[in-house]
Amino acid sequence: MKSIIFSGAYIENYDYLSEINFDEYLIICADSGYKHAENLKIVPDVILGDNDSYLKKYPDNIKNLVFPPEKDFTDTHAAIDYAINNNAEEILIIGGLGGRIDHEFSHFCLMNYALDSGVKLKLINDTNEIWMENKPFKLKKSKRKYVSFFPYAGAVLNFSIKGLKYETTNMRLVPNRVQASSNEFCDSDTAIVTFDSGLVIVMLCDDRY
Repeated sequence: MKSIIFSGAYIENYDYLSEINFDEYLIICADSGYKHAENLKIVPDVILGDNDSYLKKYPDNIKNLVFPPEKDFTDTHAAIDYAINNNAEEILIIGGLGGRIDHEFSHFCLMNYALDSGVKLKLINDTNEIWMENKPFKLKKSKRKYVSFFPYAGAVLNFSIKGLKYETTNMRLVPNRVQASSNEFCDSDTAIVTFDSGLVIVMLCDDRY
């Protein structure tokens, strides 16, 4: 099962979501993330959070789970727990990039949290797709121009890339250096990324202007 979580960061244009069939997803709104569902004319399965950032009253016909504002987890964290508890295997967060930088960084932490439960969590906006991997993977060519890799929470050992413009073998990726950013697909439509241990943040990005 797949889930979409709407978080509260500003979205200027929703056109990049046109290829998503929302009927295939469990739709969760993290508090003011409901404004995006509302703008897209989507009825979510649940709205949850501390109800401190949406200025209007939530509809009575939508399930609403309320948490106290004084808590040690974010509304998006609660939404991820809800998705995982409802057997989501993949989670897509919309409205998780481009807002408050502390919220944005927390979503990188939550990618790790979800992955520890065997769930792939991806952040998307109009120019970026970001997720985390904990084992070797294949990467298909996308419409995004750039492909970047960053270690998370420690070194990544024996990191190798085949099938991108810049290939590497048995590199040690470390958090205090930028060693594998701004790569690109070239002749191949598939890249193979391998490593022995660690966590890798994958970013597919376009220039905004």
